[in-house]
Amino acid sequence: MSRIIRCECGYVARGESEGDVIRNIRGHMATDHPALLEKVTQEDLLAWIQIE
Repeated sequence: MSRIIRCECGYVARGESEGDVIRNIRGHMATDHPALLEKVTQEDLLAWIQIE
């Protein structure tokens, strides 16, 4: 089962593991939302993961 995090801008980060989806969303944040990159914690991201 795939894991996803939906960004407010509409981007959907996907991964087969929690680590994969977190790397994906952090990459997206680095390019599209750099101000959030330091504010959003690992715990925040883990809480946002949905199973698809």
